[in-house]
Amino acid sequence: MVGRIIKLLAGFYFVKTEDSVLRCRARGKLRAGAEQPWVGDFVEVVQLSDEEGVVDKILPRTNLLERPTVANITQVVVMASLVSPSPNLSLVDRVLVSAEQLNLRAVICFNKNDLSERPDIPAIYEPAGYRVVAVSVKFGEDLEPLFAELANQTSVLAGQSGVGKSSLIDRLMPELAVRLGEVSSKTQHGRHTTRHVELIYVPEYNAFVADTPGFSRLELPSSVSSQDISALFPEMRAARARCRFAYDCKHHNEPGCAVKTLVHDGQIAIERYNSYLTMFEEVKQAERGQYK
Repeated sequence: MVGRIIKLLAGFYFVKTEDSVLRCRARGKLRAGAEQPWVGDFVEVVQLSDEEGVVDKILPRTNLLERPTVANITQVVVMASLVSPSPNLSLVDRVLVSAEQLNLRAVICFNKNDLSERPDIPAIYEPAGYRVVAVSVKFGEDLEPLFAELANQTSVLAGQSGVGKSSLIDRLMPELAVRLGEVSSKTQHGRHTTRHVELIYVPEYNAFVADTPGFSRLELPSSVSSQDISALFPEMRAARARCRFAYDCKHHNEPGCAVKTLVHDGQIAIERYNSYLTMFEEVKQAERGQYK
């Protein structure tokens, strides 16, 4: 029987099959091997009872995110708050670069638009071609366009704590929010504090959504090089060929840089350009350290 791991908790793998969710242990060969199962993996399961089973084999993956660790994702939904906490555009850009590196579709969701005095922020990402939605999760406003983006996808919600990821899950699955509320009243834990990665299936949209612990820092993928990082900014990618030094251009102080011209003309947001320069220097420093 084939299923998908939707949660890893206390050493057990919770596997969603076509008919049920089984609590499973992994075969000894998997526990002892270099490759271990992760949330999002499609696996072969031997069912032992109505509720129990054994993970026997991990099926081939399309990808594996390092942080949060979740497999077989098709898109990243980068969530940021327009106010309280203030929008961390640097983190948004880092998540987007990671998504580009993994060839994942990316959607940007700005929450708390009912409180924001910066309606210009979503426009920063329009030249890059990303789908951007502004919502108010608290009041349930403008959510349908976002839910439509989740349909038939396996999405990971990425963003720092407090931006509304768990509240969005509550809107998607109200019955889940009720169940978690009952559990939290017994354990005294806040139900909006995500402590582990969990894939939640939303049958209305045939969607899997990963709720993940919040984070405020994201390391760039180790495979990103200083020469290629500008290609992970879609609004810069096409312009690189028009630079005087073409793909050797660092888009910093070089003359005849087409990217800098687009920044000057407002066709590339200065915030995105500054993020690129920061990441370029970070990757360059890491490369220097490798060759010492």
